Amino acid sequence: MSNNRWNPYVLLQNNTVTELWKEHFTSEDQKVLFILGKGFDVRMNIGIKSLIQNCPNVNLDCMLISFDEGITAPNNNSDLIEENMEELYQLIDNEKIISRDIKLWSTKGKKRRRIGDREASNLFLNYDSIKEYTDIIVDISALPRGVYFSLVGKLLSLIDKYSKDATQNLFLCVAENASIDNLTQENAIDEDLNYLHGFGGEIELAAEMEKPLIWFPILGENKVPHVRKAFGKITESKNRLYEICPTFPFPSKNPRRSDSILIEYHELLFDELGIEPQNIMYVSERNPFETYIQLSNAVKNYQKSLEIINGCKAALSSFSSKLLSIGTLLTAYENREEIGVLNVDSQGYNIFDKNSLRNMKSESELFVTWLTGEPYND
Repeated sequence: MSNNRWNPYVLLQNNTVTELWKEHFTSEDQKVLFILGKGFDVRMNIGIKSLIQNCPNVNLDCMLISFDEGITAPNNNSDLIEENMEELYQLIDNEKIISRDIKLWSTKGKKRRRIGDREASNLFLNYDSIKEYTDIIVDISALPRGVYFSLVGKLLSLIDKYSKDATQNLFLCVAENASIDNLTQENAIDEDLNYLHGFGGEIELAAEMEKPLIWFPILGENKVPHVRKAFGKITESKNRLYEICPTFPFPSKNPRRSDSILIEYHELLFDELGIEPQNIMYVSERNPFETYIQLSNAVKNYQKSLEIINGCKAALSSFSSKLLSIGTLLTAYENREEIGVLNVDSQGYNIFDKNSLRNMKSESELFVTWLTGEPYND
């Protein structure tokens, strides 16, 4: 594996995001595609609102991705979706909104399988669909993880392969708020797990099955059933050697967060899974690029130490914040032939205190990661 691509990197937060908008979007020749999800998350419009308020004359198209959680998922958050849409229509003219619908499920007879990742990737079939834009901004605040991983992976691959002058800018932005995350409870998790489209890492190829599999679950609160389910997928091949490196967010905004998570997962990790304490890793909660560097280096170290037996494969699973998951995405994208992303989806969400959710919206912090374009040109 090569040296880390995103090192040095560009990460902006809160006031520096405002400065970026004002300083970067100044030319009449710029054309921006802003991609966001149509969802219940009250943070859905924070990114696009920040951009439009600071750059009211920006030449902007907005791609709004709608998705259906399926007929078995409860639909008790439609009021929040309507509120978000009313706010969006106040920010941008309707004719500037490009609506795209994706199916999250395919049903054949009684069998259902996840297809949202593949559908997200297919939103952009070729470079012609994005070549007119100087800047592409993907706001993942209201997008499911299984959707935005494959979507961003496809955009990166198209830009890397076809953007001739290497100046097309790709940004990811997310409104971070752990308190809101904790008020959102996931329903039943999927029974059948697969590696995300575009992020298979060749892990399940027959020719690669003899290589040991190193699994890095990036842990967050209230995900014990998800981790247990993913562990079943990791160990489904009885003849394959595996090793688990539980990964905790530290440093973090709450200095005690990693300790609290460790207490929550103690029985699962040490009693059920037999984790050795020296396998525990820590990655930066609020800097996805540092997370990417730490994870990439960890995989490189395993590859080097296992070189005598032809190396290993690695799997990443993000059970923590979306900001932290960006680091997971970048690690897997840069090493697509060696690293896969094992995602555990849930079938719908419940929110028990919507008023508290609305009140917490203003406390959210906006982060922007700049992935391609001007800062990385020689």
